[in-house]
Amino acid sequence: MKENGITLIKFFIIILIILVLITICVSTISDSYKIYNLKRYVSEMTLIQEKINQIRNDYKVWENYNPNETGNFYSYLQSLNFINASSASNIYIDKFNKIIDDLNKNDLKYWNKNADSIITNYYYFDPARIEKNFGINDSNLYIIINFYTGNVISRDGIEDVKNKKIIYRGYDSSIGNKLVINNIYNDDIKTEIKIIENRGLKQTVKISLLSDDIKTLPNISEIYYFSNKNEEIRKKCSMLPDYRYIETEKSAYFTIETSGEYEFIIEDTNFIQYSAIRKSFKLCNPPILNDEMTGIYWNGDEEKEIEGIYDSNWYNYSEDELKMANAKTTDGIYWVWIPRFIYRETEEGTQLEFVYDKSSTPTTNLLSNVYKVQEAFSENGEITGYWIAKFQSNSEDSVIIKPGLTLAITDKTRATQNSEKYLNDNKLYSILPTLNKLNAIIILANSYDIEIVNDLVSYAGGSTNELGYMDNVKYSSSNNIYGVYDVITSENELLQESKPNEKGRFRPVLMPK
Repeated sequence: MKENGITLIKFFIIILIILVLITICVSTISDSYKIYNLKRYVSEMTLIQEKINQIRNDYKVWENYNPNETGNFYSYLQSLNFINASSASNIYIDKFNKIIDDLNKNDLKYWNKNADSIITNYYYFDPARIEKNFGINDSNLYIIINFYTGNVISRDGIEDVKNKKIIYRGYDSSIGNKLVINNIYNDDIKTEIKIIENRGLKQTVKISLLSDDIKTLPNISEIYYFSNKNEEIRKKCSMLPDYRYIETEKSAYFTIETSGEYEFIIEDTNFIQYSAIRKSFKLCNPPILNDEMTGIYWNGDEEKEIEGIYDSNWYNYSEDELKMANAKTTDGIYWVWIPRFIYRETEEGTQLEFVYDKSSTPTTNLLSNVYKVQEAFSENGEITGYWIAKFQSNSEDSVIIKPGLTLAITDKTRATQNSEKYLNDNKLYSILPTLNKLNAIIILANSYDIEIVNDLVSYAGGSTNELGYMDNVKYSSSNNIYGVYDVITSENELLQESKPNEKGRFRPVLMPK
């Protein structure tokens, strides 16, 4: 009996092992079958999508089509014998309606609710019609297609093995193919983005469709945008402040009030979307001009006055272009505006964000506790920014600053007296720079990966020619004509921290009272 008992236990253990192995095999086979079905589903939906795009591409402009007019898009679809999804032949209409309702509620990231929720825009295909119209044999799909938007929905969907949910569209987020990859691209129509007003804390943007013949351009229906690199939810520009569309220009205008990386996608009234436009916005505190100052910029080698404080030519602190705000006082001295910013140093380099007014909080999705306000903006109370002379002084006895002249060597006492007398009775007052104020310029340059060349000559702007600074931009803090020159010098620059009898070069700083 004992021997028989041991035998039975062994028998049950063997049976249990076999059942476990069978379960594992069945599960593996089941998962493999699901993966195969998913791949087949994606492949078929992709082929159908390509066919849809070809058909839509034949009719790039179907805006305001007349159903009674020969050759219109609607009659074109009818000529292909596509069956409208709401027709009596579609016995699955209730099923599709439920899916559309569910997607409208739960999938707003990838779903144009205004266009795709209209069932009459859809056409119905069973396996036989899929084989006939798209050349796909042995399909088991029942689908509806919106030829206006390129949207393809299957009746039954398929299980996404990884995410354990049912997907109904070939570009579902679970597969990773967002709606934007199914766009029609029209190479004859270009897109353009411009900053037309730069108000520091706000920038007015113009986005346009361009063509040789503006009359042939469709109207813009909506401009979608993603702000910052990791954001997945697209938003509508029509919800931004001051949005307006001018049909005669085929252009939309709106205001950006938050710094960051933006990606814009234009959709016209034919539901065609165009290649994404990317633009960086670094919004900063706008320059403060006093009565003796005029904002300036350069058009090539020509120096020009700004037309107003919102002139978009004046400055641009975006990642695309560091164009610092410049001004000129009535005595001919050039000044550069350094706006308030926060920063941090990492192994990857200097990371910098401009901040609004006297804030210490970034406008992008950054962790504010790892950034600090640059010390120059906390001296003598919180400040929004300061002006610093573009070049060092050419005079020991007064503040005379001209490019192309020999730089003066004086002591701190005289330099301090000269600076304090300069513009002292106006809205701004002048002081010698502190080490923090010079460091702020260097940190700003580092954040744009700009290397400032050491000044090995004794002339303002690095040249004996008055206009030489235009070519000697290697001495500029922005590596272009708009920066501060000779920040890193071969001789000490006199600072507030310098000793009274210490000699060196000097330049004044203008500070708001």
